[in-house]
Amino acid sequence: MELLIIKAIAVVSLVLSLTAIAEKVSPKVSGMLSGLPVGSSITLLFFAIEYGVDYVKQTALYNIHGLFAALAFSIGYYISTFYSGKLQVIFSLIVSFISYLIIAFILSFIPPHIILTPLIIFTLLIISAIYFSKKEDFKMVKTSKVTLIDILIRSTLTIAIFLVITNLPKYVPSNIAGIFSSFPTILLPLLLIIHFNHSNLQARTIIKNTPFGLTSVVVYSYLVYFTYPTIGILYGTIVALFSSLLLIVIQRKVFNFFKII
Repeated sequence: MELLIIKAIAVVSLVLSLTAIAEKVSPKVSGMLSGLPVGSSITLLFFAIEYGVDYVKQTALYNIHGLFAALAFSIGYYISTFYSGKLQVIFSLIVSFISYLIIAFILSFIPPHIILTPLIIFTLLIISAIYFSKKEDFKMVKTSKVTLIDILIRSTLTIAIFLVITNLPKYVPSNIAGIFSSFPTILLPLLLIIHFNHSNLQARTIIKNTPFGLTSVVVYSYLVYFTYPTIGILYGTIVALFSSLLLIVIQRKVFNFFKII
């Protein structure tokens, strides 16, 4: 029960913080931050605590593998935001989720390669980040007052999505659990909240900036694969987080140097 409460507090705090950043700062910044290994780090950490380091070593590479599906989710949601008719939020949810499931299903039959998988997905994410950087960003056009009911709904949605993902190891093989550990558990509720409370334009801005941060998930999960069995969960997490954040700093400087962002 205590672990469940910790999970709930962690993921709700992240989603509410990213939502506040989107509404008070900018959707672009929120999108970049949501691509960081916030969801994957929490998921893999709880996998290690509940199922052991050996289990995480099996799933960490599949987490990187699953980023192909996470990228498909982002592209699917981005494309769907050009539809602005009735039930647009539901439409975006269906399109992105189907995109994710199709790629995840295909990935479940393809074992990850310890070198090629991280290299290929990292390259694809960089290409996606460069492509999306040329697309227009939309700022918030209104600032709505957040009520207690809003917070309750946002929290419930976040907890429900996260609990489904973190409990998968009880019911599915490690490869499936690993692939789904990269499911955008933090990003999805953030998108739905912004899309519903604001518009498809702000949701599109968040999703187009996500691939920039997803490159750090590759580094994070790759280091978890090597460090958890050797130096333990705590130090492995610290090393992986520090390295992934360092990558983003360097990556941003490189992008700025070449005037990509």
